Amino acid sequence: MTTPRKLRILAIHRYFWPDSAPYGAILYSIVRRWAADGHDVDVLTTQPSYGTAAGAKPLSAIEQTERLRIRRLTLLREKRHPTVARLLNIAAWTVIVFFYAARRRFDIVMISTNPPVVAAMAARYAAKLGRARLLYHCMDIHPEIGRVSGEFRNRVIFNSLRSIDTRTCLSADRVIVLSKDMQDALRARPGLSRLPITVINNFDVSERDDGLDSLPNPLGESEGRMRVIFTGNVGRFQGLEAVIDAFLQLGGEAGIEMVFVGNGTAVAQLQARSGKLLDQTIHFYPHQPMSVVRKMLRSSDICLVCLAPEISYYAYPCKTMTYLSESRPLLVCAEPDSELAELVRENGIGLTVEPGDSSALAKALNTLSTDPDRYHEIASRARALAPRLFVEEEILDRWTDLIVDF
Repeated sequence: MTTPRKLRILAIHRYFWPDSAPYGAILYSIVRRWAADGHDVDVLTTQPSYGTAAGAKPLSAIEQTERLRIRRLTLLREKRHPTVARLLNIAAWTVIVFFYAARRRFDIVMISTNPPVVAAMAARYAAKLGRARLLYHCMDIHPEIGRVSGEFRNRVIFNSLRSIDTRTCLSADRVIVLSKDMQDALRARPGLSRLPITVINNFDVSERDDGLDSLPNPLGESEGRMRVIFTGNVGRFQGLEAVIDAFLQLGGEAGIEMVFVGNGTAVAQLQARSGKLLDQTIHFYPHQPMSVVRKMLRSSDICLVCLAPEISYYAYPCKTMTYLSESRPLLVCAEPDSELAELVRENGIGLTVEPGDSSALAKALNTLSTDPDRYHEIASRARALAPRLFVEEEILDRWTDLIVDF
């Protein structure tokens, strides 16, 4: 799968491998494939600062291989004054994206949705100035996802951001999304009903762990309980309050335990909501290295994908691929007509419930824990199907094909 001519490509994302953000590792695979295809690829990113990489020793500002050049910049640390530092970093990163992309000659500039809307806007102007093609890789649909979560509740702010992002979509030579739901969400915007969109979902990259296989699994044995695990960001988009409420309905003697692994704005609230079940049947662990996460998944029985109402139309959680790579059955809280819920239901690899429905979730958990034949049937299907879903090489072939005509 070779392209007719060599291209110079700039890929932009704040968090890049070895940062622990999932998209950073996915992008690493994409740019390495493009470099292997014979293209000259630049990556504009920052020093590792995400999750377990926060506070890590800085890497070289410039890392150069034959066809891949990584430029890492240093931004403010966001721990001491997170809100102020985050806003300053967003502003600084937006300016950096524009000037870096505009000052150099690229055939293609690819930008993702972090930070939302403004980084892509900067890349749009820079690409136009430098006469480059623009690839807009929408990992989430903003600002719609922010409206649902409450971040962009103000109508004036929401409409302004949507107008900016719509212009970016119209200026892009390719818009790439993760699911048909996301494609439909973009085309539902005024003026975008005929927007050319390519659907390329993500793949599991967790096998590219950080070499820390000697670290222990902090969970230990489940002591005869069925263990449900959720990994990743514990924030507003996940709707995890319903999970806590489901366990409160089940009580502490249901033979099921819930494990949350990750950091986020909702951790303290969820811990308080857990009441007497906290550290009994509901457990919280901070962000872990991927090698540890994989061990935790292997010692669990059910993997939870939980989204707040409507979020499934604007995002597709990467944790789905990681869960399936470990052949774990899924319990999915998402709209029944969403692509994610249909995947689980049609292949029989788990159970699905409506988002926010704690009673339905409690019933599903009880079914899995009290009906071993049903559980083992689902687990067997997950083990058989997992190796055929979200295969990295097949998806990377699509990234190769995407730029053939550029």
